[in-house]
Amino acid sequence: MVRGTGAPDAPGRHAADGRGAGSYGPGGGPPDTAYAARALDGTGALDGSLGGQSGWFGRPQRESVRRLHAAQPPGTTYAPQYAGPRETAAMSGGKHSKPRRSRTGGGGGGGAWPVAGDGGRLPGPLLRRRAERHPTMVPELPFEGRAGAAVGTAGCSFAELDRRARAIAARLGTLLSPGSRVLLVYPEGPDLAGAFFGCLYAGMAAVPLVLTTPGAIHTVPRAVQRCAPDLVLTGTDGWHALDVDRNRTQVVEADGVRVGGEPVWRLATQWRPVGVLRGAPAYHCYHDDGPAGGRLEAAMCHGDLAEVMTELAQAVRLGTDEENVGWIAAVHGLEEAVWRILLPVRVTG
Repeated sequence: MVRGTGAPDAPGRHAADGRGAGSYGPGGGPPDTAYAARALDGTGALDGSLGGQSGWFGRPQRESVRRLHAAQPPGTTYAPQYAGPRETAAMSGGKHSKPRRSRTGGGGGGGAWPVAGDGGRLPGPLLRRRAERHPTMVPELPFEGRAGAAVGTAGCSFAELDRRARAIAARLGTLLSPGSRVLLVYPEGPDLAGAFFGCLYAGMAAVPLVLTTPGAIHTVPRAVQRCAPDLVLTGTDGWHALDVDRNRTQVVEADGVRVGGEPVWRLATQWRPVGVLRGAPAYHCYHDDGPAGGRLEAAMCHGDLAEVMTELAQAVRLGTDEENVGWIAAVHGLEEAVWRILLPVRVTG
C-alpha cells in the first residue's frame, strides 16, 4: 500500500515517500519502459496509467510491478526517472478566460510567471539595459498620444531618463529604507517619469498623484492623509508650497536639474543598485474622490508591472490602437500616466 513514511512496503514493492516519489526495495528493478516515464504527483496519485489502469497505486498495480521485477535479469540496476513538477492551469475570470501558468513564490502578489531572461524584463533593470545599449535612443509609442501634452517620457532619451532615476534613487536611499511608500506630486512629463523609475530603482513603492496643471495642488492634503506616504516627491519648476506637515512627512523637491538641492549628475554617480525582488511592492494606484476622500489600491509588485507591460507590448505589435491599449492597462489596474511611462521603454530598443 502507499505510505507517507518513505519506507518500502516490502522487498520488490514500490512505496511512496512523503513527497509522493517512488522508491524500490531490495532486489527492485525497472517495471518496464512505459512505466518508467510515469510518476506520482504530490498527493501520491499516479501521473499516468499502467496497463490501462489508472488512479491510486493499489494492489493490482503492485502485483503487476512485482511480476515485471521478477522478469528482470539478475544484477539489473535501475535508477527511476520521475517527471518534473507539472505546470497547472489556473483559470480566472470565467470559463472563457485564458489559462495561466501557476505563479511561483506565493502569497499576496509575491509571485510572477518565470520567463527566460526575466531579470532584464523588470521595468527598472530594463531601463538600465536600454540606457547601456541605446543611450541616445528616445523611447516612444507608435501612436501620437494627446495633442499638445507632454506625456510619458516626453522626449527623454534612455540615458537621460536613467540619469534622473539614478539621482532620485540615490537620494531616496539616504532617507528611506526599501519598501517605503513615496507620493509623487507631478504633472505628466519627464519629471514624473524620472521620479517613478527612481522609486523602482530604489525598491520603493510609488504612488503617483498626477496634477492636471503644475499649480493644482489642492488634492495633496487628502492624498497624504489617505496614502500615509513616508516621503513626498514634487517638482521645483513653477513649484507651489504643499500643504503638508513636514514634521510628519518628508518633502523633497526633484526635477531634471537638482534633487533635494544637489545636482542630478553628482547624485547619479553615487547611486548603487539594490536587490529588488519581483514580489516587492512597486506601485499603488490612488483615486481622488473629491471632498469625500480618496482610495488607495493594493500594491502591484515589480513582476506584475513586467507582466502587464509584456501584454501591452504584444497588443502594440498586433496593431492595437491607443484607446484599446489604455483599456487593457486600466483592466489591469494601471492608470494612464503610468503605462505611458513604462510602455515606451518596453517597446523601444
